[in-house]
Amino acid sequence: MTERMRKVLPLGVFGSLVFTLAAINTAPAQEPIPLVAPGQPPVPPVPPVQPQPIPLPLPGQPGYPAQPAQPAQPAQGEGIEVLAKGPVHEAFASTAEAPVASPVVAKQPPEPIEELPPDQKPEGDNVQWLPGYWSWDEENNQFIWVSGFWRQPPPGRVWAPGSWREVKGGWQYVPGFWQELAPQQPQQPLQPQVQPEIEYLPQPPQSIEIGPTVGAPNATSVYVPGSWVWRGKYLWRPGVWIEHRRDWVWVPAHYHWTPAGYVFSDGYWDYTLAHRGVLFAPVVFAPAVYTRRGFVYTPVYVVSEPCMTGALFVRRGHGHYYFGDYFDNRYVDRGYSAWCGTVGRNGFSIGFSTGRTWGYDPLWSYYSVQYRNSPRWHGGVNDLYAGRYSGTVVRPPTTLVQQNTTLNNITRTNVTNVTNNITVVNGTPMVANRDVSNVAMVAPLKVAPDLQRTKFEAVSADRRRAESVAAGQLRDVGTQRNKLETAVVNQPKPIAVPGAPKVAVQPQTIKLDVPKVAAQRARVATDETKAPPPNPLRANTSPGAKIDPPKVDPKPPVLPPVTPKVNPPVVAPKVDPKPPVQPPVTPKVNPPVVAPKVDPKPPVQPPVTPKVDPKPPVQPPVTPKVDPKPIVVPPVAPKVDPKPIVPAPVPPKVNPPTAPPVQPKPPVIQPPVVQPQPKPVVAPVVIPPKPQPAPVQPRPAAVVPAAPPVKIIQPPAPKPPAPMGKPAKKPQ
Repeated sequence: MTERMRKVLPLGVFGSLVFTLAAINTAPAQEPIPLVAPGQPPVPPVPPVQPQPIPLPLPGQPGYPAQPAQPAQPAQGEGIEVLAKGPVHEAFASTAEAPVASPVVAKQPPEPIEELPPDQKPEGDNVQWLPGYWSWDEENNQFIWVSGFWRQPPPGRVWAPGSWREVKGGWQYVPGFWQELAPQQPQQPLQPQVQPEIEYLPQPPQSIEIGPTVGAPNATSVYVPGSWVWRGKYLWRPGVWIEHRRDWVWVPAHYHWTPAGYVFSDGYWDYTLAHRGVLFAPVVFAPAVYTRRGFVYTPVYVVSEPCMTGALFVRRGHGHYYFGDYFDNRYVDRGYSAWCGTVGRNGFSIGFSTGRTWGYDPLWSYYSVQYRNSPRWHGGVNDLYAGRYSGTVVRPPTTLVQQNTTLNNITRTNVTNVTNNITVVNGTPMVANRDVSNVAMVAPLKVAPDLQRTKFEAVSADRRRAESVAAGQLRDVGTQRNKLETAVVNQPKPIAVPGAPKVAVQPQTIKLDVPKVAAQRARVATDETKAPPPNPLRANTSPGAKIDPPKVDPKPPVLPPVTPKVNPPVVAPKVDPKPPVQPPVTPKVNPPVVAPKVDPKPPVQPPVTPKVDPKPPVQPPVTPKVDPKPIVVPPVAPKVDPKPIVPAPVPPKVNPPTAPPVQPKPPVIQPPVVQPQPKPVVAPVVIPPKPQPAPVQPRPAAVVPAAPPVKIIQPPAPKPPAPMGKPAKKPQ
């Protein structure tokens, strides 16, 4: 190797090494810090170019990876279980069960959960979001959350929420109820809604209702059971038949238990289930979920009305419904019964019969009449409940997971959450063209409009937040009510003194401060097409005023004209002074009875009497002479009006008895009163009936000696007797 090669070789090796190192690491170890002038924003780094992903094989092709198991409740998160069985929100529907005190739970309920309403709701400006609450499930020994829901409140009523209170031995739930608001005065249409006042009454007696004792007036009649009402004491108001109203359910009068007493809720009209709102399914939360900071729950599964009506129950002592599988015998022993019938030794029977065990349900009373012309509907309800009680028909699932399993078995599908594949055709839930209305107890919110056949509308984010705030204010009303009721309970009670009379129980009244928004939503629609029908029980009491006029019909002013006709008989005593010969004269004296008729028109009677003169019994001469003086009698006669009087047609029938005229004594006044002559009768003579003479007799008896009748009629008492004697002699 030459000397030159020895010098060049080290340089070539060094250059090769540098080139190799440069090819191995071309990227810098870190991005350089950009140099930026003071006050200028930094220059963002340029993101590296991402390589295009390699497409994965389609399902069913070789190499398609197996999908991992999905959570049981999609879109709900871990630790949340949707139930297909449980209590119906007490603000959604009320039963007619007799109330009892709620059981005491040893475990303290959690704090209420914050809810954000979903982004869809039924159409209507008056639809509001009512908050949910905790309910104790004694079967599983845990608290479950009864989800809030969209509700159109009954007209004229506001929701008074329930709440939990601490008592000796644990915690007790006080139920809520729809409280009536005082209506606005018609003369002040702009007056704000009056806040509700709750009256607490003593415990009412046990109901004595046994059902209707008479048949329905027609096929569209609905029976309303009787109830006890407080009127200083409890009085029984019997049941009545009312007319069925389409799209309106009559909620009968019932009581609500509270620690301060019993609250009476009178009957009112409410909407049908499909138009009340949309009911969401209850859920079970793991403690780690609802205790998480900032946790907010939005329900997404609704209770299917077609399936709920096939598994709807009431429970003794509870004012709300239960839905789901309560068909086992153990539930019957706990007081659960179907809303549409009873279970006996011979199995289930639809409807209710009269008697001590008579049952009643406001929803059944409506739907049974609404579908009165559909025997298939009635038969379907009867067969469904009878089959589920006996076990021959599959019972509904209790959770969303069980429902998905059941739907997969029916439809032969293999989807983790097949419930989300439910579609609705003509109001019937369908999965893979299979009717699942009796199995799909819960369904996604997206199919609720088709299930209930009502229109829904989107809810903006601002409206959802506003509804959430309003629901929180309404929940505060329940807390306020709890404090007021506790104060009533803690009031000192009077000490009973032995031997002293028992002090009557006086009702207590409290006033709630309800948010203005809730009070405004409780208003009654002014549009007749949207307003509820009139209250049938209160309407029946209004016609009382119409009964009064008939009682006043025999007006006293009508009697005075009749009385003057009776007064003339008093003139008859003038003929009495004569001996028994006067009996024949008595008929002659009868014409004076005609005088009363002439009295109102003095000038007309004189000509009328001469016409009667030819007839000896009428004694026309006597009447004309007496007429001028009797003319004064009419005005005085009204004073005698108080005497009972009978119309002119009656005297003819009384005239035949002539026996009284034979009496020579002063009571002989009776004979003149009763005229035997038919002719005087023809001349509208008004003579009192036999009962009337009796009151007249005592009067003349005392007056005859001094001719008092004449004195009463005419101021110049001495003059009348002389003319009376003269006309008597002339007829002789």
